[in-house]
Amino acid sequence: MTMQALVINVKCASARMAFQKEQLTRMGIAWKRLPAVTLDDIQMDPGDTYWDGWQRPIAPTERACLRSHMACWQIVYDNSAPCLILEDDALLADDLSAVLTAASQIKDLDLLQLETRNRAKLLGAEIFDAGPIQARALLIDRAGAAGYVLWPMGARKLLDYTARTPGLADSIIAKPGLLRAAQVVPAQVIQNDMAELYDVPQEWSSETSSVSSAFHRKARKSPAQTLRRIMAQLSLGFRQLGRGEKMMVPFGKRTSIQAITTKTSSCDDVSP
Repeated sequence: MTMQALVINVKCASARMAFQKEQLTRMGIAWKRLPAVTLDDIQMDPGDTYWDGWQRPIAPTERACLRSHMACWQIVYDNSAPCLILEDDALLADDLSAVLTAASQIKDLDLLQLETRNRAKLLGAEIFDAGPIQARALLIDRAGAAGYVLWPMGARKLLDYTARTPGLADSIIAKPGLLRAAQVVPAQVIQNDMAELYDVPQEWSSETSSVSSAFHRKARKSPAQTLRRIMAQLSLGFRQLGRGEKMMVPFGKRTSIQAITTKTSSCDDVSP
């Protein structure tokens, strides 16, 4: 029996949820929909200094994305059991169910990263089995919150960290030194917009990300944010010295499923 999946899904993206239901059910993975936090759900208080505490201004959609992942982390902690956390545009490799079965027996990890996103990762030398594939210690990750296994202790660490400090969801789960993390090789999750890069069919037409925008990535930073950015980059640089192996993690074999609807946009038919 595999662990349960939590699927973060905006109410208006019903077609994506239908796709995930089909994909997970075919793989024998139990799942639960977690309603994504939307802009209507978050308070945009100009006087709230919490959101100023990262390396650059954080867009409202990025704030909502973080809150959605935080809701998943709280469920993992409350349930005292590891869980697969997925975003609703995740494409899954064929071995994922067997990987989850193996992961349910792991006791000494906080997070198992399942995703790859065409950026090099720094992996440790130690290799261990994760069902039919292998995993390695994850020293530096560059991006990816579309698919990962989280253990209760890891959830507690993430919740404690975000109670004090904001950030992007993927940057927080990848923060060096925060979690005992490992990466599966080959990866078992990619986002749909990465499909062509990994020679698998897209399940729907690519869309521009609704979470992060060039405006906020290039927005004017405060002096404190600039300093945090510099310190973060220095920390990454020092962490790479004499350690690990840089790897472009491949994606595992995937059997595409027949499209079940032609409505596959991020907000296709229902208002939030």
